[in-house]
Amino acid sequence: MTTHTPVRRRPLRRAGRCLLRALLVALGIAGGLFCYFVCQGMFSGYPKYHTDLLSTIGMLIVMAVGALAWILDHRRIDDDD
Repeated sequence: MTTHTPVRRRPLRRAGRCLLRALLVALGIAGGLFCYFVCQGMFSGYPKYHTDLLSTIGMLIVMAVGALAWILDHRRIDDDD
């Protein structure tokens, strides 16, 4: 018979997870703002640099992120059953 001792989480590991989550949130906000500005045409108008392509890329990124969020949400709902 073996005894099972509960593993205690170290504060450093918890702080690392909080820092990682904060960085991911900041990255998500920056990415969302970039996609919003691109979709609004803020960076377009420079045909020499092909910036009109940014609007298409931005819309594709927005669609991909929306699809990913939808898939993850449905997986979470299916796990509850």
